Amino acid sequence: MTTPGLLLLPTQEALIQRLQHIASYSEQMSVVCGVDGSGKSTLTAALASELDDYNSALIICPQHADSAEIRRKILVQLISAPIFDDERPLMDTVLRIQSSLKKPLHIIIDDADLLPKDIWAECILLSQIHCAGKPVAVTVTVSPDFWYTLVADLTDDIRARLLPVTIEPLSLPERDGLYQSLLLRSQQTPFIPREIIHKQLEKQQGTPAEVVKLLALALEEPQTSKASWSWSAKMFIALFAILASVAMWWGISRQLPPAISTSISPTLTAEQSRLRAKATKYVMSYADKTLTAYFAQRQLVFTKSSANEQALLLIEEQVITDSLIEDKDATELVEGVPVDNYTEVVVNSSLTGLSFQGKLPKAQVNPVNKPNDIVERDNTPNLKVKGFTLQLASVNDKDSLTPILVKLAQEPQVYIMSYKQRHIILLGDFETATSASLKAKSLQEKYGLAAPWVRKWADLSDYKRQD
Repeated sequence: MTTPGLLLLPTQEALIQRLQHIASYSEQMSVVCGVDGSGKSTLTAALASELDDYNSALIICPQHADSAEIRRKILVQLISAPIFDDERPLMDTVLRIQSSLKKPLHIIIDDADLLPKDIWAECILLSQIHCAGKPVAVTVTVSPDFWYTLVADLTDDIRARLLPVTIEPLSLPERDGLYQSLLLRSQQTPFIPREIIHKQLEKQQGTPAEVVKLLALALEEPQTSKASWSWSAKMFIALFAILASVAMWWGISRQLPPAISTSISPTLTAEQSRLRAKATKYVMSYADKTLTAYFAQRQLVFTKSSANEQALLLIEEQVITDSLIEDKDATELVEGVPVDNYTEVVVNSSLTGLSFQGKLPKAQVNPVNKPNDIVERDNTPNLKVKGFTLQLASVNDKDSLTPILVKLAQEPQVYIMSYKQRHIILLGDFETATSASLKAKSLQEKYGLAAPWVRKWADLSDYKRQD
């Protein structure tokens, strides 16, 4: 009786009986040859389950296993005593315990292609001795390619001690019977018709693995039609989205007003004169506010106006800017900055594509004074400088410092330094790193700056102060 769960065909059962007969009466080592998927592992498992009258050992040879590991796997199944030397050849160990063995031995090794050469030699020698009145049986499984390579390296005498047993391909009725048996065990309904299955069985090479693979394919729910419909639906949705986007863009572009020119003629028109008078009055009402606050208020009005009103507002803002330049009294509203300190900038409106040139005050920077703790770089060794400062910016272009210096106009102890090709802004002179960190947080909250870098003055000895 075979082990429950193993499904064997009549030819496989006959092959197991043949291997049992060889083990009982032959002194040759059985070498079962079969291609991948031919059922070698199933045969060895079934054979091991039939060896009730033997001390048997079933080994599945792993890759890269050394000889001692293989000997240990065999001996722990054959010998009840745990004391043995896995460094000595198998034949020496078996001969030492031969008198105490009451049952014959049968060693089964699957995937023997991976066996070390010395284990092959030991197994061949084992098949030539007797235990409990019968020869030691050794059965191994290999691929046909390995078998041809092996026998080519053996002498005629050694080759005669090996008995090859070939696993023949399954006939068509056997393939069909195996398929039906596996289908009954699965208790499922196949999705492929019986006629198609029969044609596929005819095309196979005759290995059980091919039958198992075909059964798995027959039991798998087809997904082809569903996937095809899903792909078509996705393509349709994507095409519709593209067409809708193009149509929306075309409709919006037709509704946009023509480009509005904001250039101001040197000679004021009547409308511009009226706006100029209005602007002067408007500016005087903001005499206690900064220019930035004024433009922020005008931005709110701008966003709520129509396209034509926005164009007039742009002209009005240009006139207001010009008025600031011509009227010194009006320009004093920008925190008391003189007229000469105005510079050209571009102020962007909220209407896409429109901008105008206006005048904004230049940055007011406190004189840069080097703190008392900074010592000019010299050749004095072991220079020691105490204290900390904050690094706010480091740029290659010196002009890029201007926006930050504008924000820091009211801050004391602003230092401009240079190091190699870079320009650096430092702020403050602190005795401890904690006080420097507190100042850094207040600068972030007040001016919206990135986190300043707390640095030691001692690390800045190579920095040079700029005027």
